[in-house]
Amino acid sequence: MRILHAYCLNYNIGDYALGIGVKNLLREYLPVDLIAETNLQGTVFNEYFIEQVVNKNYDLLVVGGGGVIHGAHWPNGWFWMIKEDLISRINIPFIVYGVGYNYFKDEGGIPEIGRSHLKETLRRAAYFSIRNDGSVSRFAEQIGVTVPEIPDPGFHINLKKEYSCNESSPFVLIQLANDKPEHRFGSLERRARFVSEMRAVTSHLSGKYKVIFAPHVYEDISLSKEVSMGIENTEVWDFSRYAFDNCAESLGLYQSAEFVLAMRGHGQIVPIAFNTPVISLENHPKHSGLMQKLGLGEYNVSLEAADFIGELLGKVAALEAGKADYIEKLHSINNGLLADSAKAFEVIRRNLGARALLS
Repeated sequence: MRILHAYCLNYNIGDYALGIGVKNLLREYLPVDLIAETNLQGTVFNEYFIEQVVNKNYDLLVVGGGGVIHGAHWPNGWFWMIKEDLISRINIPFIVYGVGYNYFKDEGGIPEIGRSHLKETLRRAAYFSIRNDGSVSRFAEQIGVTVPEIPDPGFHINLKKEYSCNESSPFVLIQLANDKPEHRFGSLERRARFVSEMRAVTSHLSGKYKVIFAPHVYEDISLSKEVSMGIENTEVWDFSRYAFDNCAESLGLYQSAEFVLAMRGHGQIVPIAFNTPVISLENHPKHSGLMQKLGLGEYNVSLEAADFIGELLGKVAALEAGKADYIEKLHSINNGLLADSAKAFEVIRRNLGARALLS
């Protein structure tokens, strides 16, 4: 089976990580001859591309995962750049796999053009699924359709894969997000307060651990430097080393960290995949949604918390005291997630029919 994988490239290390997870699953459950890539945020699926590239060269199109249901300013109200009336021109099966609803609360939700386009996508897809971070309910509220909820593919980055880490001393990762600051923080004043709060938290942690900041997008670098500036035993990882073709080299750090504090969805998902404890720093409903879905809601701190420093350090202390139990719980969670993904691919194989059974 020749597969074309369309997902978000050239922006976020987390998207590359989930891309590894998607490919791991495809190779585990489908007869793969090759997997090619195209950028969902850069490829226009026009008539030529559909007829001369997609239909001629591939047997299956996979769209996702990632938070692609986002962007009212995009031509179709979400990231897939294909005119609605051209979706039917795709003559090979296509699936939309583990995508997320990424609109912030104050963004107004999916525009009408997006709702119409998504309904047509749903009608034509061989399989359409949403990731397990609460996106299903937000999607259903606006589209009026409930679709399968599956584990984010980023949970499967280590499926038959090995990663390494050269850090020898105990360290924690702090993953901060600085794009879309008006939505994440609400105001410049709140952002400044967050910097001050995180500097206090970092100073506390750096007395016991090396603290490594892990920017996932270019804009994250400046925030990581603001928070870490002048604090001993801290560093900001070399973004240029990992972005984006060497994303896999960064994953060993998530695997080997003592624990992770994360502002991004895949800052949560990647460590959990490695059974590394995480505390989510909630700035979007998906962050608390994911932790609640996994039964880890007590390890979530909202950026809007009245006593952010006290609450976060309290959860760090609880994590440290119960770390063995936390890790044991993560092993159980990951076993369940893999079983859920296997079930999803049973449905995909059934929907694809004979194509999925050919070797």
